Amino acid sequence: LLEAVSAAVGCDVADDAHCNYRMADYYQREVGLAPPRCGEHRDFGTATLIFASDAPGLQVFVDDTWQSIPPVPEGSAVLLFGWCTTIRSNGRIPAALHRVTDATAVGCIVPRRTSAVLFIAPKDVETPLEPVVLEGEARQFISGVKVGQLRGKMARKWRHREGTLNAEDRQLEEEEIRVTKMVTQDDVVSRTLAFRTAPPIS
Repeated sequence: LLEAVSAAVGCDVADDAHCNYRMADYYQREVGLAPPRCGEHRDFGTATLIFASDAPGLQVFVDDTWQSIPPVPEGSAVLLFGWCTTIRSNGRIPAALHRVTDATAVGCIVPRRTSAVLFIAPKDVETPLEPVVLEGEARQFISGVKVGQLRGKMARKWRHREGTLNAEDRQLEEEEIRVTKMVTQDDVVSRTLAFRTAPPIS
């Protein structure tokens, strides 16, 4: 997989790849509790593999609409790309905006959804996120940004959205939002990395 991504991006994404394996359990709950289960976002890293149960709920934003991803066969996974791949590919490989919503209720109960998620991302904070700009392309992202300059801010945005920041970090985050208006992880990329004279990436 990483060899294929490297070929598509134009640089070696496997050299510093680190895997983080997590289990996600969206337990059954009564109808009426506020969806979505996991709010809309794009992942930070190189790629994400989602091995899910047969319960629906995963949605990806494609062509200006939310598309439900049907359950995949046993032994298969859903592949989503993250911001690191988008930046390195100069936008040729988009980071997928996705979320997890409630499945159709059975009676008054929304069914449980479980998934095993493999996140692949650069490990070293000094790893450069250098865009590979092909001939004829407009540059979409600036040069010289390293993983550590982006990962910390994006992780804090995620924890703020999920309500898991400690008091000190929450104060820092709220002050940053007040001063910079950077609310989401996408705002961090736009303000930190976007090449201002290039057309926006759809």
